[in-house]
Amino acid sequence: MTTPASAPTVSKSTPPKRIVVVGAGIVGVATGLILQREGHSVTLVDPAAPGTGTSFGNAGSIAIGSVYPTGSPGNWKQVPKMLLNPASPLNIRPSYLPKMLPWLMQFLAASTPKRVEEISHSLRAISKDGLVAHKKLIALAGAHDIVRPVGWLKVYSSQQSYDKTRDERETMARRGVKFDELNADEIRQLEPGLNRKFTHGYNQPENAFVSQSIKLTEAYFAKFRELGGTWVSEKVRRFEIGPGGVEKVVTDRAMHPCDAVVIAAGARSHELCAMLGRKVPLDTERGYHLNLTVAEGPELRRPTVIGDYGFVLAPMQDGLRLTTGAEFAGVDAPPDFRRVYRMLPMAEEALPGLKYEVTREWLGFRPSTPDSVPVIGRSPDQANVFYGFGHSHIGLTLAARTGELIADQIAGRDPGIDMTPYRIERF
Repeated sequence: MTTPASAPTVSKSTPPKRIVVVGAGIVGVATGLILQREGHSVTLVDPAAPGTGTSFGNAGSIAIGSVYPTGSPGNWKQVPKMLLNPASPLNIRPSYLPKMLPWLMQFLAASTPKRVEEISHSLRAISKDGLVAHKKLIALAGAHDIVRPVGWLKVYSSQQSYDKTRDERETMARRGVKFDELNADEIRQLEPGLNRKFTHGYNQPENAFVSQSIKLTEAYFAKFRELGGTWVSEKVRRFEIGPGGVEKVVTDRAMHPCDAVVIAAGARSHELCAMLGRKVPLDTERGYHLNLTVAEGPELRRPTVIGDYGFVLAPMQDGLRLTTGAEFAGVDAPPDFRRVYRMLPMAEEALPGLKYEVTREWLGFRPSTPDSVPVIGRSPDQANVFYGFGHSHIGLTLAARTGELIADQIAGRDPGIDMTPYRIERF
């Protein structure tokens, strides 16, 4: 007899638990759905509506081939030059630099060739099944029309520019990531509307594209609610801790008794970890996007990285999304949209004939660890606390897989991979 799609799958040997998931971005919602699906009683806690934070504004790629860390020997050596360029995709506000120095020192320590190789193994171990994990939730939530198998394209206008990606491509090849190197004609076959100046590039055909990020989160959230899950618009103030771990999550409006807690609050996760007695080097890569309502111009079929300038053009359902770079200034500094607006002439150059109106300015906060590896797994301090944050640029990619790994650990199942590289105590 076939089990109905909505039936819980928790085994009789694993009694249902009261679980509080702190954070209602794509990681928290996917985790909550998986846990609710397994028969647990799950409450999502977040002052903002599900999916309206950082999850809202990404480039939409489920990038299962994302195995190359942000820190690498080639990348960090370019930092001084990039900081002096007002059109660079990287910016560090001078007033923030002293505060981020400890994180930056760990970032540099993780940027050696040996560490890059180790980190790429860790990222591949969890990213390779990222789309498979999403497909299970997509089927459960009936969200098939939101995700398209169109790949992830990166284009460059010269051999010199393309050669800067050699280390990344060689690392992907060693990890078994599939990608197709492209010449000018092959680029045009995939995207006829791109400027003919782009002569080099590669496509990762196994990546999928979420054509409206918030709609996927909303679809997962709707199924979560249908299965009995609860969301409360509240802010966590503290945790009541007893002999067995966290007993209550105390918010600005209520106290939530629990058997387990999942911390999946993105860039704010380090504040929650501090409440639990654990310091973690989590910083924030502030990412900007502009939404362009296109009046006329060439069609773009898939998210495309304009590698010469370091920004992405993604054809979302509500317009063409221009996402760019990373700014380090913390989560409380006011936004500065000047840098992303400087990318507009380059977007016009990339898509000749593009006519548009800017209809949205957006800023989000990517939660980034110094080694580009997320924190996933059980707390060493409280046995009933589990972590799922620090996904940097690949939170969408790893959301469903993170939920699976956490669910395995809560249930006492073998997750099938070595979880050591993702433990919070590695810092």
